[in-house]
Amino acid sequence: MTDSDPLLLRLRSEGVRAAMLDALRAGGVVTDIAFDRIYPERIRRLSPLFWTPVVVARRVARLFEAHGARRVLDIGAGVGKLCIIGALTTGLDFTGVEHREGLASIGQHVIDAFDIPRARVLHGTLDDVDFTEYDGFYLFNPFEEGTFQPSKWVDRSVPLSEEGCRRDVARVEDALARAPTGTRVVTFHGFGGVMPPDYRHLPEETRGTAFLRLWVKS
Repeated sequence: MTDSDPLLLRLRSEGVRAAMLDALRAGGVVTDIAFDRIYPERIRRLSPLFWTPVVVARRVARLFEAHGARRVLDIGAGVGKLCIIGALTTGLDFTGVEHREGLASIGQHVIDAFDIPRARVLHGTLDDVDFTEYDGFYLFNPFEEGTFQPSKWVDRSVPLSEEGCRRDVARVEDALARAPTGTRVVTFHGFGGVMPPDYRHLPEETRGTAFLRLWVKS
């Protein structure tokens, strides 16, 4: 992305969006409608189904912070909404991995346009993830889309299938089983699999936010 890129120029020219991010950073109330204006219209339309709500993302980030995480990986990050909110509201480092190159590019463009520190969205798959680099993992049911009818997919730029869904779930289960003591995992609507038995579920930490779960390896 260059300084003459149309998306970058549009983002930088719209002070209302920068003000919204400043409000988020300062702890002010920011709605999903307001936040999602940093994205193109077609991305906004996907938000209710595919992107983490602002209020949930804030709580997720605080959970990781409260439990001592330093580097968090969002698996299936989409356009980086969780990573952006997490980086703006805590001092943690957030990385997203997203298998759709177009979504990853949009997320990184927004991060670059607003100079958001400690946040990035990478194009890649689980094959590209070094799980040992992170002490926190966020999963918003990232593989479930493979069980949807194609008409309900984000788009058809990547192959999806129930078999692929099961394979990715199994790989995450294995990676979490191998992770060191103290690893933190936050799920929203689950991830399609079962947490390894040595992870402790802390329900009192997520009370009041439906479908949110915190796990710490002990």
